[in-house]
Amino acid sequence: PMGVSHDEEIMTEQQPPQPTAAEANHTADQPANTRSRTTSILIALIAVSVVAIVALALALTKPFSGRSKSTDSANEIITAPPSSSFPSFSPSSRPSTIIPNWDLTFLGTDTDFSIDSTNEITFKYEIGAGRTYEFTLFAPGCMDDVIGLNYNTTTVTSAASAVTDNLDVLLDVESVSNIRESNIWSDITSRIEMCIALELVSPTMVVKRDTRNIAINLVNVGVFG
Repeated sequence: PMGVSHDEEIMTEQQPPQPTAAEANHTADQPANTRSRTTSILIALIAVSVVAIVALALALTKPFSGRSKSTDSANEIITAPPSSSFPSFSPSSRPSTIIPNWDLTFLGTDTDFSIDSTNEITFKYEIGAGRTYEFTLFAPGCMDDVIGLNYNTTTVTSAASAVTDNLDVLLDVESVSNIRESNIWSDITSRIEMCIALELVSPTMVVKRDTRNIAINLVNVGVFG
C-alpha cells in the first residue's frame, strides 16, 4: 500500500580470506618435510640395528681370550674357562698317574759271627721302589743310643718288582769282643738285644716307620774272647 516503505535487507556472504602465495608454499612443504624426517629416523634405526648385529656376531665367533693351549709329545691338553658343559676326554688321552708306593715290610735277620765275616748282622726289608730311607740302631726299648760299641752300617738295594725294592742293612761290628761291654748285651739272657728303626721319608716328613726290638742268641759265647 501507498505510504508504507520496506527496507531491503541485503545479505552479503563473507568469504574467508585467501592465503598469500608464501603461506600456500609453506603449507605445501609441510608433508614433504615430515616424510623426510621419518625417512631419516628409519635409516638411523636400521644402521644401529646392523651395527648391533655385527658386534654380536663378532662376540659369538671370537675365541675365549683366557684359553691356553699346551702340547707335549703324547697328548694335547686345552684349558678353558669354566662353563656349563665339560669336555670329555678319551681314556687314551688322559695322563696316567702313578701313585707312589710307600710299602715297608721287615723280612728278617741274618747273622754271621765267623772270624772272616765282614758283616755280622744283616737286616732285610722290602720297601717301595725308589723310596728314600733312614736306618737307626738303638739300645733295647728304642729310646737310647748304642754305647760301648763301635760299628758301621751300609745298605744294599735291588729291584724286587716293578713297584718294590729289596733293602739289606749290613751291620759291621769293629770288635766283636766289645759287645759284652756295650748296652746291647744282656747278661741275664746271654744274648744281643737291640732296637732297629727304618723310616721312609719324603723331603718334608716321615711317611712310614718300622720300629722293632731284636734279640740274637749266640751258640758260641766264646766268640767274645
